[in-house]
Amino acid sequence: MTTHQISHRLVTIGVTALLFACGSEPPAASTGTGGASGAGGAAPAGGASGSGGLATGGAIGSGGVTGNGGEVGSGGASGAGGARATGGATGAGGGTGAGGSAVTGGSAGTGGAAGTGGRAGTGGALASGGSSGTGGISATGGATAMGGATGAGGGTHTGVWKVMPLGNSVTGSTCYPQVVSAQLKSGNHTNFQFIGTQTNNQSCGNNAPSVKSEGHGGYGVTYLPQNSTRSPIPCTKQSQGCGSYAELQTWAAEKPDIVLMHYGTNDVWDGQSPANILSAYLAVIAEFRKQNPNVIFFVSKIIKLSPSGCGNCLSNVANLVAAVTDAWASTNSTATSPIRIIDHYNCGFDPSSSADTSDGVHPTLAGATKMATATYNAVTAAGYF
Repeated sequence: MTTHQISHRLVTIGVTALLFACGSEPPAASTGTGGASGAGGAAPAGGASGSGGLATGGAIGSGGVTGNGGEVGSGGASGAGGARATGGATGAGGGTGAGGSAVTGGSAGTGGAAGTGGRAGTGGALASGGSSGTGGISATGGATAMGGATGAGGGTHTGVWKVMPLGNSVTGSTCYPQVVSAQLKSGNHTNFQFIGTQTNNQSCGNNAPSVKSEGHGGYGVTYLPQNSTRSPIPCTKQSQGCGSYAELQTWAAEKPDIVLMHYGTNDVWDGQSPANILSAYLAVIAEFRKQNPNVIFFVSKIIKLSPSGCGNCLSNVANLVAAVTDAWASTNSTATSPIRIIDHYNCGFDPSSSADTSDGVHPTLAGATKMATATYNAVTAAGYF
């Protein structure tokens, strides 16, 4: 299924890839106020069935804001048989996030409201409810570093950093990209714009505005290479497909400066091997480098996955994560296009916790905030923005 100036000092980072774990969250500050709870949106019975694939889902936020897509499911009951549920996260509560790490040029901080919600479907692709949250994501503090930003390989980046969140429904229909943006801005890292053809407009608090991304529900990274070995190609398990080389070319043509790639959830769910998935990662990176030889990739060790009916998902994710190493990233980096790693696997996201997810796949606002904090720490520690 189916993204956005002040120059900041950028610390020159070598080719060697760095592994960034979640670490501490950005420092807390004043609690945000806005963000009335959205009304979930009950799903009617009789949703569209499918043979897997994460659906794009539709997030119905507070005030009736509707997200992308919106496939209905069977009443929000937990699905079986490997059903792909998009779910949105229905937020409740509005706690202010705490913690955080000091970054170059000053301390950065954000908050994050916890939420619950999201539903898994039965026997096919579905989405129920939407993501709704109360409270705000607000923080203060963090002096902005001054001076020019030094790009990878010794070049100097001028202008606004174009950042593309890239992935499936974990990127496309949850609060994750929005909270990353809110945390960066709250930490006075403002010289960036998220880009993409999709709009993330979940209800993630009044300080987490809508952003652009290339998050597409149900997509698999192994469908994207030009000579993919996936079968069938094109994918037939959902009407919008599961990703294609033509789409990859379109995304790369947007020429982002930084790509935040959290991809592989559907691939491990479908039993694709770590070798196939890593090969697809490299094909994606190569395509973006054709358009921008200086593109910087942050590749995620993806969050844990444990949907109903997928007994091997946790072990499949563990096997993939074990293969996404510093050595792999370093070997495949270039002097101008480094690959860095974000450790979302060890960020505290718990697929069995109703606070983090209600379907074992898609993070609630609370789960998305854990992911966002890991991303914030990785990007700012590397010296960007």
